[in-house]
Amino acid sequence: MINRNNWKHVMVYLEYRREVDQISKSSLRLQETWFRHLLEWADSHSFERVQKIRPTFPEYMLTARIKTEGGRLSPIYVKHVVRSARSFFWWLAKHQEGFSFITQGWLDTLKPPRMTIEPPEHEFVTIEEVRAIASAPACSIVERRIRAAAVFWFLSGIRIGAFVTLPLSAVDVKHRSVKQWPRLGVKTKFSKHATTGLLDIPDLLKVVKQWDEEVREVLPSNGFWFAPVSPETGEFDKNISSVGVHRKIRARKDLAAYLKVSGLPYHSPHKFRHGHAVYSLKLAKDVHDLKAISQNLMHANLSVTDGVYGILSDMDVIKRIGSLGKKPPK
Repeated sequence: MINRNNWKHVMVYLEYRREVDQISKSSLRLQETWFRHLLEWADSHSFERVQKIRPTFPEYMLTARIKTEGGRLSPIYVKHVVRSARSFFWWLAKHQEGFSFITQGWLDTLKPPRMTIEPPEHEFVTIEEVRAIASAPACSIVERRIRAAAVFWFLSGIRIGAFVTLPLSAVDVKHRSVKQWPRLGVKTKFSKHATTGLLDIPDLLKVVKQWDEEVREVLPSNGFWFAPVSPETGEFDKNISSVGVHRKIRARKDLAAYLKVSGLPYHSPHKFRHGHAVYSLKLAKDVHDLKAISQNLMHANLSVTDGVYGILSDMDVIKRIGSLGKKPPK
């Protein structure tokens, strides 16, 4: 049974995060899920007795589960949950009465437990897969829209949330530029602002250009590149002037349906972004190329790009190590 006062403290903290730290709605919902573990761990015990609760929270998280899924939690997920709990108790000690007993020494014990980390599957969309999508038949507006979208994701490396909010005025196919500008209504991660580019791959750009021309014949410049389509008529819906909260889901469902009909393997939209990064990194010749790739992905620095997308597949590692053995030392 969850302690009501504990729940109230968590709600006050989340409101603080919203107002003061200005975290996004999606991040807030995610933290609500994380704090559910903390509340269930404490059960009926008050947070005022938190230091005496056993097992400790990090130890508890080793066996915690998400009720709707039932599987073991990933090390990354557990790390986020425990670190969020640590930040919460630090906030309690600093901003709420009755928690002065929380010391830095105890906070230091709130660290992610050691867990066996299995190497993640190195999944990304290849240039060959994108070309297969680009050449697949598309008979309806919905199919042409998602085909062009998938190719656009690979060419640009754009995040799905930003993509579905792109107005036509933000896309310049001729000059291969994309204005990911929040003031244009583009929903970028952390509200970042950047003008990004498209890879110069003519056969793929052709698909993007064809859709760009089709949608511009019907919609004004403030219309959406991922144009709304009426489910009743199957034609462009000119009456929709804003993006709904579930727009990303529409793109994902359309992608899954189109790939299934086309007999092509499914990859999530983010794997197209991953594919863009892997393809670009393999072609990079110097640090300036690497910096350009990083900025195009709207990363804070090169280390983020390398850490997320620069990991070689097992086969790439084997091939490169094998080739090193054939090179005589200088």
